[in-house]
Amino acid sequence: MNILNKNSLLVAITAGFTISCVVTLTITLWEWLENPSGIFHSQDGTNWTFVFETASSWFVPTFISASVIAALVHLALKGILLLKKYRR
Repeated sequence: MNILNKNSLLVAITAGFTISCVVTLTITLWEWLENPSGIFHSQDGTNWTFVFETASSWFVPTFISASVIAALVHLALKGILLLKKYRR
């Protein structure tokens, strides 16, 4: 029996992507506005390389973590529903 089917993977990837985008956008925008030590922008303009590095350093680990957690929650819920179905 294939416990991790396409539906579980789709839910996990979608949830991971959505959560990662929100967290990454929030943190990166916050850091850009706060601009510690002037590393994000100066009179010369925005340092896009540093903005990208900050965004990617938040997106990748958040995506992995959120996807794994979403897959586990989805599987747990499927398991609970399956147990309820077989109890009847």
